[in-house]
Amino acid sequence: MAFPEVNRQRMIELFFDLVKIDSPSKQELPVAEYIEKLLTPLGVKMWRDDAGVKIGGNCGNLHVRMPARDSKSGAVLFSSHMDTVMPGLGIKPKLDGDVIRSDGTTVLGADDKAGVTAIIEMLRCLHESDMPHGPVEVIFDVAEEIGLMGANEVDLSQVESKYAIVLDGEEMDQIIYKSPSANRMFYEIEGIAAHAGMRPENGISAIEVFAEAVSHMKLGRLDDETTANIGTVEGGRATNIVADHLTARAEVRSHSVEKLEAQTKSMSDAFHAAVKKFERVIDGKPRQVVFKETIKREFTAMHVATDSVPFRVVSEAGLAIGLNMRPLAMGGGTNANVYNEKGLPAVVVGCGMKEEHTTSEHLLVDDLVMAARLCLSILAKNHERGDS
Repeated sequence: MAFPEVNRQRMIELFFDLVKIDSPSKQELPVAEYIEKLLTPLGVKMWRDDAGVKIGGNCGNLHVRMPARDSKSGAVLFSSHMDTVMPGLGIKPKLDGDVIRSDGTTVLGADDKAGVTAIIEMLRCLHESDMPHGPVEVIFDVAEEIGLMGANEVDLSQVESKYAIVLDGEEMDQIIYKSPSANRMFYEIEGIAAHAGMRPENGISAIEVFAEAVSHMKLGRLDDETTANIGTVEGGRATNIVADHLTARAEVRSHSVEKLEAQTKSMSDAFHAAVKKFERVIDGKPRQVVFKETIKREFTAMHVATDSVPFRVVSEAGLAIGLNMRPLAMGGGTNANVYNEKGLPAVVVGCGMKEEHTTSEHLLVDDLVMAARLCLSILAKNHERGDS
């Protein structure tokens, strides 16, 4: 099926506009309002859900629906997130040949405003053409970067689609069908303060306890399915005070739930052993460290079958525009993890972003254009399937 031509220049201009709008996690309202104003002439149905209220943000997930045209095929859900990581305020995009970059002081925000741009261009192309297609559903969600919070609040009973396409990947010829579960941990150690120069033996350093625990941990890449990392550590008050307080944040990811839980427990056990080792008698009284931990499952592993409808549709759609789509198992989590856990099969496709979450982040314009073409091709293939 022939489908409408993507407007390259319009996409570049839209992407520039979007990344210039500050939208850190939980502060996505300005970009949502911009999208609503942009899409109003298309006559689509739009609303925001109550995710913002539930997570303490200023905006809910933005839902968009475009009715079917001359098609009996089922609905398809497309999804991208509106928030960006820090440093992401005052982004100044620039076109460097066929690559879009920031000025180097911030991220670019292609993660995930490239996906937002591609979806909006798809909707514009559908509005401007007579291409037949089934119902199109879109969710531009919030607070993805801090734990997939917006997607977790989506009420799928309000969604008609039987599968979803998440635009939040890098390479255009890949289908992300598998990604891990993740646990996030918050550790807190309460030691005993003392003057570090006059009576250090009367204190118990929370930093020493932490160091003892970490020295007995396996971190980094543990095997081809599992990783572990301690990402932040804060502790101490001054050099002349034995540190009586420390907090740390960590994560474990694995494609195996058994390995995930085993590694999480191993790290916890290391802290408990260190706490026990540092029990002391001070001024004739037994004293010990207080250790607290919070463990949260951030997302659950997904594994979409390669013979599933979304995988096959995306594969066929890619071939139709010259992409030989390859399956990819990745180590990160996306909204697709949440949708799959909720019972909606979802795969992730690329939209051209590179080196995301860094100030070197950049976007290939050719890939951005290809992402919009892929979305249109997915709808074309979905139409060919009819109501099957």
